[in-house]
Amino acid sequence: MTGTADSLVWISGATTGLGSGLARTCPYQNARIINLSRSSHPDLENVRFDLADPGTWDAVRESFARELSGFRGTRAIFVHNAFASGTAGFAGEVDAGAYYRDVIGNAAAPLVLADWFIRAVGAGYESGLVLMSSAAARMPFEGRSVYCAAKSAAEQWVRVVRRERARRGAGPWVEIG
Repeated sequence: MTGTADSLVWISGATTGLGSGLARTCPYQNARIINLSRSSHPDLENVRFDLADPGTWDAVRESFARELSGFRGTRAIFVHNAFASGTAGFAGEVDAGAYYRDVIGNAAAPLVLADWFIRAVGAGYESGLVLMSSAAARMPFEGRSVYCAAKSAAEQWVRVVRRERARRGAGPWVEIG
């Protein structure tokens, strides 16, 4: 659905898994849902990008800017759900290139994309940002050092930015999912 939707929702990784479930159960009737992913969703609008390839991230920034520049609806929401599945293994032992891609995709991408969304939203409508986390933020899982650290970082980022938004008295609301 384009143009007349009252709610605009971006979901990273809405092609499969939890992201697909979030898209199917969106609580906003007739929401326009945009999938941000390497893979296209057959029933949603799609913005193609790769978490682990910063050269592709501008497509997401441009989508936020384009869609929100004249937005006149009730709400705009970004749910960052995707993660770079990467290589499991002990730090210092797994392929260095794969480890680097995991750091970029799981630690850097969520914070950069979330910041771009905050910069793009305007006044006059509800705006919200959700960064999905997991138990890995609080429990060490051997072989998943990047994933655990990235989820911890995302949770701390949300706590800090939530305080900043409250101090400024400005949206969007920011939550961990």
